[in-house]
Amino acid sequence: MQARIARRIDNLATDPRPQGCEKITGGDDLYRIRVGDYRVVYQVRDERLLILVILIGHRRDIYCHLSRLSC
Repeated sequence: MQARIARRIDNLATDPRPQGCEKITGGDDLYRIRVGDYRVVYQVRDERLLILVILIGHRRDIYCHLSRLSC
């Protein structure tokens, strides 16, 4: 699973908004991609050509952790 997640993150370098990614409601330019039961939450900073991975976690936990970060 780690290798699959790493490949999907690497692919963000060439396509920061791949098919199937979704913008997270209420997030500051936060997006998520699915990798099996896991989610990768990341931010795209187009002005600097930067992708910042915020969280990686199981789908049952990721949004709970994300809400704690935004507090």
